[in-house]
Amino acid sequence: MHDSGSGPRLDRPSPVVLRLLPHVHPPPARVLVAGFGTGHEVQALHARGYDVVTVDAGTVPAGVSTLAADFATADFAGRFDLVCEHGGLDAAPDRGAWIAACARALRGGGQLFGSFAGGSTSALLHQLAPAFDVIRCQPGGFSDGRLEVVAVRR
Repeated sequence: MHDSGSGPRLDRPSPVVLRLLPHVHPPPARVLVAGFGTGHEVQALHARGYDVVTVDAGTVPAGVSTLAADFATADFAGRFDLVCEHGGLDAAPDRGAWIAACARALRGGGQLFGSFAGGSTSALLHQLAPAFDVIRCQPGGFSDGRLEVVAVRR
């Protein structure tokens, strides 16, 4: 199997997440990772100087906090500068509740960034519109039509 460097792999952080870092708040911004997954994104963000908090249980690197909370219903009180999305929205039973949780997690001007399932770009923009201004939305380089997105919390 040929690896172009743009597709998903389980042995490293998402290339999309890494590509978007120059377009979001720099370290030491406080970033919430809504799903721990394999932990590679958490480790990569932490290694780059971000103050990382995750909602998903798992073994985390020293200096990374884990919150015991249901992401969709938690009241994060705008404590974060960034929310890193890498599959949480795809797995959410209620996309509206997941996006509302992202909005509650972010301070005004905070950014939601990451890889979003393809399909209708206009549908994604419509779902984000109540709380976010999308400042970057482009194909993510995946064959499954994922989108690279950066959105700013109003």
